[in-house]
Amino acid sequence: MEQYTRKNSLEIHGVSESAYSTTEEVVLKLAEALEVPITPQDVEISHKLKRKGNKPIIVKFANHKIKSNIYKSRAKLKNIQVSNLFPSATAATRVAGDRIFLFENLTSYRKKIVNRANEMRRDGLLLSVWTLDGKIYVKTSPEGRPIKINDLEDLENL
Repeated sequence: MEQYTRKNSLEIHGVSESAYSTTEEVVLKLAEALEVPITPQDVEISHKLKRKGNKPIIVKFANHKIKSNIYKSRAKLKNIQVSNLFPSATAATRVAGDRIFLFENLTSYRKKIVNRANEMRRDGLLLSVWTLDGKIYVKTSPEGRPIKINDLEDLENL
């Protein structure tokens, strides 16, 4: 149930606070760079999360379709840097934050599962790990089918 309330939300990581004036500006520029048309009315709310270091931005979209379009376009972020979105940012800001990452807003338990799965991926036990609508999927081989992971025990039993 808790994950369902986060269904329309994404987290944006990698954009330094000194690069922008409002979090909505980041969301709109990012959507434009990802070639996903949105308007300010499509953003229900956005703000910085209270974390140490470079604070991520959380954004809740007015509907799930907009969030899905942006999240599905995240592969294009490999070619986009902070300096592309914010050319007027200071040189130090552009150097410090070069990559931008988009994540679904997961519950702490699901984040723990994803983190463990990513450790297994780095150790060579899994091929890939991803989330879609709050659900966690892994692949163990290139020709294998995606496996849905519901809890830590599912990961350990692979």
